[in-house]
Amino acid sequence: MQLSELITTYSQAMLKLYGEKIFRIGVSTGIMCPHRAAGGCLFCNPETFRGAYQSENLSIEKQLEKGIEILKQNSKAKSFIAYFQDETSSAGQLNYLQDIFSRAINYPGIRGLTISTRPDYVKEELCELLGSFNKPVSIEIGMQSIHDSSLQYIERGHNHQNTIEAIELCRKWGINTGVHLIMGIPGEKLPDMIDTIRWVSDNKGIQEIKLHNLVIYKGTRLGDLWEKGEAKQMPIEEYIEILSELIPWVREDIVISRLFTSNILHNDLAVDSMPGNKTKWMNQLRLELIRKGYRQGKKYLREIIIDDFGRI
Repeated sequence: MQLSELITTYSQAMLKLYGEKIFRIGVSTGIMCPHRAAGGCLFCNPETFRGAYQSENLSIEKQLEKGIEILKQNSKAKSFIAYFQDETSSAGQLNYLQDIFSRAINYPGIRGLTISTRPDYVKEELCELLGSFNKPVSIEIGMQSIHDSSLQYIERGHNHQNTIEAIELCRKWGINTGVHLIMGIPGEKLPDMIDTIRWVSDNKGIQEIKLHNLVIYKGTRLGDLWEKGEAKQMPIEEYIEILSELIPWVREDIVISRLFTSNILHNDLAVDSMPGNKTKWMNQLRLELIRKGYRQGKKYLREIIIDDFGRI
């Protein structure tokens, strides 16, 4: 049994939506995250999430040209989504955002647009703009956790209520919405993480999730705490075990578009080496789900049945 038979994957969802395989191209607005300018998140190291060509102050068109060229060299890619993934992609003047998002979505070969941002930078005028495009548009919100104590620990600079309001705005304007979640925040136990997943599954305004293990990077304040022995890097085996317990609580129709932090091995910036690679880790997760008899939505569906009928 393949992992794609146990969870709803991004590639499955894109094939259903577009009728062909779709590749995302990372592009940058060129705007620094306002929160990072004010100190930033405890774990943030921008070197881990920005591609080389995104750091060259290139125009949107040139970024897309380079990104498409790289993808075509490594695959048979024909269709793409412009993915504004770095920093806080909605943190700019509306007329500037309208200009760059419009240029990106109208670039040859671009089938849609994805914007990654913070919940406190999801505003009504942004949603109105994104809702006006005639191609599919998604917004990814850095939610991370439902627990305000965890958000305070990692110094996110927003609370859970900000996330609730951002998701409601996206739902109002009919924008496909995903959330980023961090698993393994110090102080959180498995039941706390399950509470976050169950909240996401209960929220019909969420169609996609990205799961991240909290990786400690050099050059961050969290890295400084690790050096002092005040923070611990979660072993990859422990994270895989946690994932296997979380996935059954994910609503069946939610797209799981990420399972591991995307840049774990990037430039050797993590404080600890993690044996293996994503292919190996996903296979380990697959085997663990099979061993436990779990699949996406199994526990969540069981809970709904109990609530509706008063029985198992």
